Amino acid sequence: MNHSIRNSIIYNVYPTSFYDSNGDGIGDLQGITEKLEYINTVADIVWINPVFKSPFRDGGYDIEDYFTIDEKFGTMDDVKHLTEKAHALGLKVLFDLVVGHTSDQHPWFLKSQEHDKNEYTDYYIWSDDVFGYCPYDRISGNSERNGNYLVNFFSFQPSLNFGFARKTQPWQHAYTDPACEHIHDVVTHIIEHYMALGIDGFRVDLANSIVKDDVDGQCSCEVWRKIFGRVRETYPEAIFVSEWGQPRFAVKNGDFDIDFLTHCFDDGYNNLFRKEPGTNVFKSEGNSFFRKEGLGEATSFFDYFLSNLEEVKDKGYISVVTGNHDLPRISVGRTPDELKTVFAFILALPCVPLVYYGDEIGMPYSDLKNKDGGYCRTGSRTPMQWTDGKHAGFSDTDGDLYLPIHPNYQTVNVDTQMQDSNSLICEVQKLVSIKRDHPELFACGNTFELVSDTYPLVFKRTDREHTVFCAVNPSDREYTVNTTHKTVLAYCHAAVESDRVVLGAQSYVWLEV
Repeated sequence: MNHSIRNSIIYNVYPTSFYDSNGDGIGDLQGITEKLEYINTVADIVWINPVFKSPFRDGGYDIEDYFTIDEKFGTMDDVKHLTEKAHALGLKVLFDLVVGHTSDQHPWFLKSQEHDKNEYTDYYIWSDDVFGYCPYDRISGNSERNGNYLVNFFSFQPSLNFGFARKTQPWQHAYTDPACEHIHDVVTHIIEHYMALGIDGFRVDLANSIVKDDVDGQCSCEVWRKIFGRVRETYPEAIFVSEWGQPRFAVKNGDFDIDFLTHCFDDGYNNLFRKEPGTNVFKSEGNSFFRKEGLGEATSFFDYFLSNLEEVKDKGYISVVTGNHDLPRISVGRTPDELKTVFAFILALPCVPLVYYGDEIGMPYSDLKNKDGGYCRTGSRTPMQWTDGKHAGFSDTDGDLYLPIHPNYQTVNVDTQMQDSNSLICEVQKLVSIKRDHPELFACGNTFELVSDTYPLVFKRTDREHTVFCAVNPSDREYTVNTTHKTVLAYCHAAVESDRVVLGAQSYVWLEV
């Protein structure tokens, strides 16, 4: 278990849209480097979405060359400068590991398409007859080779060959087949290449998708254990975060340090934040718990969260997120006060929280047409709103930006909020500072007691002789909670009395009891 990250917060940066350092209208690695001091006020780990050479038909998740930084983002020297400054500030840096598939423009795939066998023939998953039976998502008729190739997501993202949990067709490789060893070796090499440059680890895209027909994920876990074991022989502190959504598999059996709880695999997270139409990448309807109407439920979240927490407590961590590049903004339909209750809740949980860039200022979701395969996700990838000036302080270009700035940047931006002590960013920075100073609020090494999973949410975090009492009320109703306390750590719209707390609309309180 990696104890060095037990009090960490992850900050997810979409590099295209964070900060443009060279005036071309596109964010870049140097821009991220210049803003590390700001990131450090709200997080300890920076996860950066893909920056590798790519046709960018899926936001960089269609990689053409793992060992080249896309020129729009910078160079390998920029990677080194980024990690050096981050480490000087005490920040860790994660890159995105996308190895379930590549771009169909990757040289490996172009060679794999050829009729004659070569060293890349088995790098991807191919059927043995273009007209034969193939019960998987596949592309036909694009290649010289007689066969169909499997895809992981879009049509231009062919699946790398990690094999199958169970062979049912003659053209399949078992996941233990020597043919799959090449991919294990390549992935290990990619990881170690960037670790040598100072990268601290990786968020692993579609971590559960590598071995096909792997119903319970155990075969994929076996592969990840093998790869991570190799890497950790040289880099024992390497951090691996999975996009899986099932910590009981990814962390307990796959040796990942952290697994995200998001919109997939269980509806508990959605029931907290993303039930209303337009709040999820999937079609959704209903009532979220964190709404002023107070019509949602949190029981399903805690059932899933706590059962997984029990299974991973000696192995790693769970991450609960405000959002990411795949989801509409958490701000959709929420006021700043409602967002304060979201942060007060996530930052107090026994987890490694993740903040999507801009969520800490309540950046809005934009209704934009598809760009780079984002579709409905595009509107969550707009430029960071730094100031009320030109291009919201994101870029000084006189030309067009890669994506448009949301028109509310003149009021919703970092600079303006930093001048208002009651703003969302100031509230988030205050809570982060308190969290860093209180082991009771760390992700592990303490206890969690759920007192109430209705309105208001009430729970306790205890470390040795110290307890932090947390109560969160996102609704418009007023509640009274009986408690004794010694110190008020933080509160919003709450009145703290000697033996009770009165929670007003959209309120919270953290007490040291």
